[in-house]
Amino acid sequence: MESPDQSRSEPAREPEPDGTPLESSLGYRFRNPALLALALSALKQPLTPETAAARQRLEFLGDAAWNFAVALAVFRTQPQASPGDLTRFRAAWSSRTGLAQLAGRIGLPIPASPSPHGPSQRVLAELLESVLGAMVEDGGFEAIRSLALRVISEAADAAGRPVVDAKSTLQMLVLARHGTLPAYRLLERWGPAHHPTFRIGVTVPGPDGEIQVEAEGQSRQAAEQEAAALALQRLGPSDLDGHNIS
Repeated sequence: MESPDQSRSEPAREPEPDGTPLESSLGYRFRNPALLALALSALKQPLTPETAAARQRLEFLGDAAWNFAVALAVFRTQPQASPGDLTRFRAAWSSRTGLAQLAGRIGLPIPASPSPHGPSQRVLAELLESVLGAMVEDGGFEAIRSLALRVISEAADAAGRPVVDAKSTLQMLVLARHGTLPAYRLLERWGPAHHPTFRIGVTVPGPDGEIQVEAEGQSRQAAEQEAAALALQRLGPSDLDGHNIS
């Protein structure tokens, strides 16, 4: 079976001066701009069934290729990490939260949203996956391999430690220390359907018994991340050695 590295023989090119700002952020200029336009077609709803299906195929390709690109990047930038840590680092960068954060960093165009807080992390992540898929289809795996290595290297160099979101860090910490996982529960949801608020509780083992904290957010995932961050604060800074919490 042909590996992603062999699917295209030509290396990715650096963006030329007349490339778009997005292409400059990606570090890649499209040979076929129609692929990028297709990836960004979700910005122009409604889509025809044919266009929607084609864009979703790019999303599928981007998801698969990005996971592999991130795996290579963390393998090469974290030479002392255990297999378990490598798996968790990859999961953090490939998660919906990680992809949504990367979408903001590279200046991905933001789709219209009825929410005053903008589009959800799921929408941003899927849009970025479509763009990543378009890069692979246009220029091969090298196009996003370079992006993954650059993004992860820059983030790690900035703090001297791998970047992991609060929920992933709490999970790693509790699993390593106690062999269990944090327990999240939905305590309350209120507000209109288009703008709900969630209150989430999380329980983790602490040095003197269980630690229970609560947090609110405009999505369940956001509330869980906030609750995880509060739990990490309760556990103390010494428990966070080796990770940069994003």
